[in-house]
Amino acid sequence: MLRKYSPFALRAVGSILRQPASGATFNMQPHHRFSQRFYSSSSTIPIVDYAAVKKLPSEPQKLLIDVREPDELKETGQIPSSINIPLGIVSQELAINDQLFKSKYGRDKPKSDTEIVFHCKIGRRSLKAAEAAAALGFKNVKNYEGSWLDWAEREGLPK
Repeated sequence: MLRKYSPFALRAVGSILRQPASGATFNMQPHHRFSQRFYSSSSTIPIVDYAAVKKLPSEPQKLLIDVREPDELKETGQIPSSINIPLGIVSQELAINDQLFKSKYGRDKPKSDTEIVFHCKIGRRSLKAAEAAAALGFKNVKNYEGSWLDWAEREGLPK
């Protein structure tokens, strides 16, 4: 179950969230930076593209989480069907009980095997959120690397 977390797991999540954005890649040459991303257990975080995100409103069993700050969303808008959980609180929100999650976000709390796609403005914060979720035991996390900028460009929206 995802209800109890060891102090070790919570410390690991905290250290992931405190790493600088450039710390998301480990021992990689600059030309490989965007092809593969790693979190502390050396597993890759899969990347999804615009086409996969475009289909998410018709796939309610999957969860799209926007980790930008609420002020950013006011300026740009949101990708349809996404819920907003800012990066700074994503770990604690994924750890709350099922009823509280549903009352706050209007969606069922994801199970450990639920597909969760994270996005932000360009994909860096969403990668950190995906790493944090993986550290909490979520096994099917993905990152929309192009995030809002890619979405807005393809949808003809302001960036």
